[in-house]
Amino acid sequence: MGQRANFVLVDEEGWRLHYSHWAANRVSRILIAGPAAATRFIEAQHVCPDREHDWLDDVWAEGGAVVDHTARQLLFYGDDLALDIAPKRALLRLLELTWPGWEIRWAYDGIGDLAAAVGVDRSVVRQVDDEEQIMPDELFDPEEGCHLLTVRDADGELTVYPLMGDCHTGWQGPALLERLPGPGLHGLELPVPPESGLHVDVRERTVEAWLTGTSTGLVPALPDLWPGWRVRFCGDRYEEQEARCGGAVTFPPLDLKGALEELVESVGRSLGEDPVPRMMKLVQRIGDPSARLHPLFTAHRQIDPTPREWAEVRRLAAELAERL
Repeated sequence: MGQRANFVLVDEEGWRLHYSHWAANRVSRILIAGPAAATRFIEAQHVCPDREHDWLDDVWAEGGAVVDHTARQLLFYGDDLALDIAPKRALLRLLELTWPGWEIRWAYDGIGDLAAAVGVDRSVVRQVDDEEQIMPDELFDPEEGCHLLTVRDADGELTVYPLMGDCHTGWQGPALLERLPGPGLHGLELPVPPESGLHVDVRERTVEAWLTGTSTGLVPALPDLWPGWRVRFCGDRYEEQEARCGGAVTFPPLDLKGALEELVESVGRSLGEDPVPRMMKLVQRIGDPSARLHPLFTAHRQIDPTPREWAEVRRLAAELAERL
């Protein structure tokens, strides 16, 4: 059990790799109050002695961040933000205010992006998810969230394929066009936003991919997966796929204001909670004598924003909500 995360601090002395066994689902709480609060938290976590090789990999890493004070750049992923685009975008907008003058970026390649940001080769952390590369053979109920594939053929006709959200058809390369699951749809009204998408225009030989969360290895691999095609990665901008469909696919509107308010209230309720004592009680209650704890199970140190920092977060969030 755990929510494992790597954090990197970069300053004039270089960079240091940190580990927390419980922080991956607390990334919003760690970052929301700005660089000073985030740095205090990271500095309190376990320092990895071998910064080149003590990284988590794609399988075990569930979140993390690089806080680069020299370049004033924040790169991060984690929490449940990878599952829902509205709170993710709300947090990114709020971080622009609580991290003034910093470049804020989401790590679409997860731990691979964090490693690459400090010059560590992605191969050190790479464990590609083979299930994500499987091509579905049937359409999926879009009410559950989906991967949205849209294909405009050589005659300009659009076909729509809502597929299982755990896949991403960008992995298929041009062979995708020979593996399409049946006749598809001519239009679709989505009840919830997709989790990811791919738009292929055969006549223009263009491919545009997007993600809400992360995909292990997909983004850096896309140009090689589609040789001879013009490839664009659009971040989480699903609106670009919507525009390419010319009204045939409609997306539900995002309630960014509601997502922001819920995010701030959720973080506020969690302040003061330390996961280590709660999880130790759970282990004791289970009482399995054969259970072995991770050596850093209790190394997590919960450091929250100060009352003054939190009051400033709430003030800035209220200002942002008025503009949304």
